[in-house]
Amino acid sequence: MYKTIIRPLFFSFDPEKIHHFTFSLIRFFHKIGFGSIFRSIYKVENPKLERALFGLKFPNPVGLAAGFDKDAKLYKELSNFGFGFIEIGTVTPKPQPGNDKP
Repeated sequence: MYKTIIRPLFFSFDPEKIHHFTFSLIRFFHKIGFGSIFRSIYKVENPKLERALFGLKFPNPVGLAAGFDKDAKLYKELSNFGFGFIEIGTVTPKPQPGNDKP
């Protein structure tokens, strides 16, 4: 379903617009109470998947890479999707210019 319907649909739009749409969709579902439903579906509790690295313990090795939520606007909502960690972005002393849009 993803490869045949969702991906072609998303890739037919401007990437920035899809990014904002996805943010709005996640925020909407969280506001109407779906966060707990997503958490019950995607939460992974298996000691075999736990990892410890640099003094930190992660519930599983699957994380969300930096770039999706670079300003930590959806950290709480994204934590309901079963990620073992969520990388928010870089901390810099002053604002930095971003990459050119695709």
